Amino acid sequence: MTSKLRLAALLLLVTTAPGCVAETDVEEDMSGASTDAITDVNHSAVKRQSIGNCWLYATASWAESLHKSVANEELNMSESYWNYWYWFEQIANGGLSGSEIQTGGWYSTGVDLISRYGVMMEADFIPEEANAEMSGRQKSALDAINLSLKSGALSTAAARKDRALVRKELNRVWGLQPAVVTQMDSVFGPKVTRTLDRWASTKNTKVVRAREISVRTMDSTTKKMATVTLADAIGTKASTYAARTGRYAWQSISYPSWDATSRRATLRRMQTAMHDQNPVILSWFVDFNALDAQGRFMAPPATPGHQGGHMVVMEDYEIDNVPGFGTLKAGVKETRPEALTAALDPAATIKFLRIKNSWGSYRVDRQFVLPGYHDLYMAYLNGPVKQCRAKADGSPDTSSCWDDTPLNDLVLPAGY
Repeated sequence: MTSKLRLAALLLLVTTAPGCVAETDVEEDMSGASTDAITDVNHSAVKRQSIGNCWLYATASWAESLHKSVANEELNMSESYWNYWYWFEQIANGGLSGSEIQTGGWYSTGVDLISRYGVMMEADFIPEEANAEMSGRQKSALDAINLSLKSGALSTAAARKDRALVRKELNRVWGLQPAVVTQMDSVFGPKVTRTLDRWASTKNTKVVRAREISVRTMDSTTKKMATVTLADAIGTKASTYAARTGRYAWQSISYPSWDATSRRATLRRMQTAMHDQNPVILSWFVDFNALDAQGRFMAPPATPGHQGGHMVVMEDYEIDNVPGFGTLKAGVKETRPEALTAALDPAATIKFLRIKNSWGSYRVDRQFVLPGYHDLYMAYLNGPVKQCRAKADGSPDTSSCWDDTPLNDLVLPAGY
């Protein structure tokens, strides 16, 4: 059944981690997401974020795709489950800034949560949302926990140090069923005295360790695709702030802002990973004034609009000036090895990147290139665009802006 929800565009920006823009000024289709594929990357269904947590949706999409490529099984990992633990860590472990939950984060934050707390499927964490494209529970839980932090049970520093109380409040605002709470208590303890990286047991629960989920990714030693585990793809790290390492560990790289040659070299690494059907993660800066009626970001806007950071997963690209082949079109599966090799030529020029988004699969106010997917033109991604400080109402303060390169960074498999 389709429900019509007219909401103002939600722009969630935070100061200590990148926020995610959530497009909610739309007519919602709650019946499910598109599962259509375009070319190579074996994606799971499109979802729709309701709060500023695109990084968790991108992380879930990445992990689901890696598993689907090896098992031909589509998992529906619960972003809400990871939100629960992200909020717990902020409140109980001293990571809270002010009296409101921070919703923004990074890919590295997402995989840290998976390593520490594992995975639950949506049907096991919030059964009522097992088949929902968008989680209404995330928004209601966020509002309720912020109220608790402001004037309720968690409004004092002493209360926030009471880990059992924090868990109790989180269980309440998320509306968790008693059986789910019992399972989480069994694994982690009511006061979270155990985590999966510290001797916790998941026996007889629906909590799944990363090492129990098979994935397909690159072996950086043999330079061949291999079937390993999600834990292998995440990698390990020696300390809290160290980079993750490992034979199969995916790594973040920055997109160069200084010259065309360096940019092209970085994009060639991305192309090579995509040719092997890897779900490359991309972080970029959104200005909604650049968005057209076909869901494309084609060029920097003349006037800044609502803005914010965003994280998505790559699907395809279109490229011109390919030696011997001309243009290779997005949406057309390229099977000629010589064409894929030629597409990596330094003289070839990418026209746009096609991405799987977390803004939902159905829109009445525009047409998509494919439901849930957007095209990001290099003219926009290379910028510059005017990034502006936000006013209290979320609109840009055009008196305080600076030039920004919208394409920020990529997360690539090991060996690329």
